[in-house]
Amino acid sequence: MPGVNESLRRRFEEILDGAELRMSFHNYDGTVQHWQEELRADLYDLLAVDYEGGPLEVELVSSRDMGDHIREYIRMTVPDGVVLPAYKFVPKALVEPVGAVLCPHGHGPGKVIPAGIEQDVKGRPVEIKGERDYAVQAVKQGYISIAPDLRGFGELMLDDDLENDLGCSCQQLSQRALMVGRTVLGMRVYDSMCWVDYLRSLDEVNGDNIMITGQSGGGTATLFSAALDTRFAQAAPSCYFCTFRASILAMRHCDCNYAPGMLDLCEMYDVAGLIAPRPMLIIAGKDDLIFPIEGVYEAYEKLQAVYDAFGAKANLELYVGEEGHCYYAARVWGFLAEHGTTVDYS
Repeated sequence: MPGVNESLRRRFEEILDGAELRMSFHNYDGTVQHWQEELRADLYDLLAVDYEGGPLEVELVSSRDMGDHIREYIRMTVPDGVVLPAYKFVPKALVEPVGAVLCPHGHGPGKVIPAGIEQDVKGRPVEIKGERDYAVQAVKQGYISIAPDLRGFGELMLDDDLENDLGCSCQQLSQRALMVGRTVLGMRVYDSMCWVDYLRSLDEVNGDNIMITGQSGGGTATLFSAALDTRFAQAAPSCYFCTFRASILAMRHCDCNYAPGMLDLCEMYDVAGLIAPRPMLIIAGKDDLIFPIEGVYEAYEKLQAVYDAFGAKANLELYVGEEGHCYYAARVWGFLAEHGTTVDYS
């Protein structure tokens, strides 16, 4: 006779097996364009993104000469009243509008990691490894880049979590948001949309060539932001893309990964399918234990069908690094340069 806890595990497996996936591309009878329209609207509502645009207040707090570029510390107040701190990187040799890259961070000390700043919000040293300083990499490639704090990290942690050194406020924010029908993931997508508004307001930015890339939790923000905001011309999520079943539903993950009814709506490869036919580089780690490579391959095969339906197979690529949960920059900047575009894919 199985143990009591085994009966509970089996019951949850049955629940997950019964998920509807009602808006999965592979269960849809209409055109790929109509599928995208319907799923994007449903996903927007499920995450309660609630973005309507509006005036932005952006304050330049400080600026530092970094040699070949300028690093600015800025604060943007978005329409819902939250102040979003970020580091902005601008190449010195600007002669015409250039592309821009939004660089959301993963779980950890926040924006300082993609910004390559080796101390956290409390001034303690942090180690930047696994090629995670991708906002700095972007500016050295000639792009303007933004490394913002996501809600729940860095300067955007709740005071008690910061004082108790809990690393993030995802649990508290997720629990509070769910109680009023909101999601932290939706709020982070909302913030990404506001950053696009800001970047498109800059004369030095080519507003048709705004890209997004991030690792781990930053990969989550990358995938969902590009799926719901077609103004992102390209996306490069690292060490997140998989199936929900093989990753965040198979092992312990942060509360901010979950939204009520997600699996009844679709799988992760369907979310990624909303980015098609825009260029996307999927980055994975061969030995990533929390986003297993078997699930990555399964999801990628499903995603290829969406790109094939658009006749855009050449716009999708998978790069697999030889280690675990890292960023893997080897293919990123070449891919973005090769697929740089001013075409409206909306």
